[in-house]
Amino acid sequence: MERVKEMVSIIDKLNTSEVHAKRVSCRANSPIFSEMDAPRGMYVIESGEVRILKQIPDTNKEIDLATFGPNEFFGEMSLLTGRPHSANAVAITDCTLWFLDEKGLMEALNKSPEFSLMMLKGLAKRLTDMNEKTRDIFSQLKDFSERLEDLSALRHAIVP
Repeated sequence: MERVKEMVSIIDKLNTSEVHAKRVSCRANSPIFSEMDAPRGMYVIESGEVRILKQIPDTNKEIDLATFGPNEFFGEMSLLTGRPHSANAVAITDCTLWFLDEKGLMEALNKSPEFSLMMLKGLAKRLTDMNEKTRDIFSQLKDFSERLEDLSALRHAIVP
């Protein structure tokens, strides 16, 4: 709870220093943005949870990429790269979010070392999480490959 208060304090401080941050509410199960939408801004979560989902091409399935909660942010990658969103963002619960457009983000980064540090810590955490997921995926692929080799050997033993 202390981190949330710290984040809200940072955003409030930014609002009083002429950085445009808009407080928005989202209802549970409502989309925040969709894959391929043009970037409009980034969001910082004050309360609630948001899920990031990636549509699997040619299927009706989605992969759950991440779940974010209070004091975390999302949407910044598209904003920073200028590319469309690569996934969908959906409110899991009722949420209170702070929206910063590109100008607001740049002002926040320039005017608030606390905000910049919050961004760096969040991005570093995502990189660490992604490295762990990648390691897990490679471990699973190795296990799968070994099972295929065992199955192939068994097949050749039964059917010469």
